[in-house]
Amino acid sequence: MMQSKRALDVIQIDAFTDTPYGGNPAMVVLGADRLNDESIQSIAREMSVGQTVFVLSSKKADYRFLYWTPGGEMRFSGHLTVAAFLALIEVGLAEIPQDVTMFELETKAGMLQVEVVKNEQTALHEIQITHEAAEFMETYEPVEYAEALGLSLADIMSPHPIQTVSTGTPQLMIPVNTPKSLERIHPDWKRLNELQQDSDWTSIQVFSPETKEATPDVHARHFAPALGINEDPVTGSAAGSMCWYMLRYGIIAPSYPVTSLVIEQGRHVNRPGKIFVEVRGDQETIQNVKVSGTGVIVLRGKLYF
Repeated sequence: MMQSKRALDVIQIDAFTDTPYGGNPAMVVLGADRLNDESIQSIAREMSVGQTVFVLSSKKADYRFLYWTPGGEMRFSGHLTVAAFLALIEVGLAEIPQDVTMFELETKAGMLQVEVVKNEQTALHEIQITHEAAEFMETYEPVEYAEALGLSLADIMSPHPIQTVSTGTPQLMIPVNTPKSLERIHPDWKRLNELQQDSDWTSIQVFSPETKEATPDVHARHFAPALGINEDPVTGSAAGSMCWYMLRYGIIAPSYPVTSLVIEQGRHVNRPGKIFVEVRGDQETIQNVKVSGTGVIVLRGKLYF
């Protein structure tokens, strides 16, 4: 069978986990400078994992990443960023000579600082993404969203607002009272799509802080039907915004100078994973939020186009 002579390296990585087939799957396309917009869209639709990151060169930073789902382009994705850096290290395109190596990353959400914490023993290097500021946007009435998620109004954590927060991607924050509320969610996808049409958010983060003295500190679920993803297993892009929201509204108490949190997500879709977050500053003067995680390679091959 004749094949095209044009080929790119691709690596599939499960991000925010140290176990294959857990966390959030990501396809990484390396050397994507040769692709035009049409090819990028076609490849994104072809990838069965759902979300793809294209790695390109940058004149402003060390790398430029483009993030795609079958439904369209995203401004930023946390798990795709983690996966792409692990892939670059795997093929020798990113060197990590120090215990902590810093990189500048260009995305459509802006320039980001990424640090790689080297782990020579396991090769499960930790990728840390720094978010400098969160934008607090529109608020919404809780009744419609409770109904669309199959919950009662009593499940929603009062008096905190249902509000869009963005550290690059506008996502709706919905706090609920207990992890059992998360278990009861049965989304009405048609209604969620209708609500999204008249809103400023692209996806929904529903979460419950754990009140017992044990990790994880926060349980979460994430829904993005407008992007072609009903439920996202583990969502790095929402972690920073969520922690910023919880500190602002006093849902969690700050621990100056650094508040450390563990987020568990993905169990409801049989892909459990964990995100680690550090918030620098206090409730009034948050300086930045650092989101981190690792991942494992599950597939490596060639993409012909």
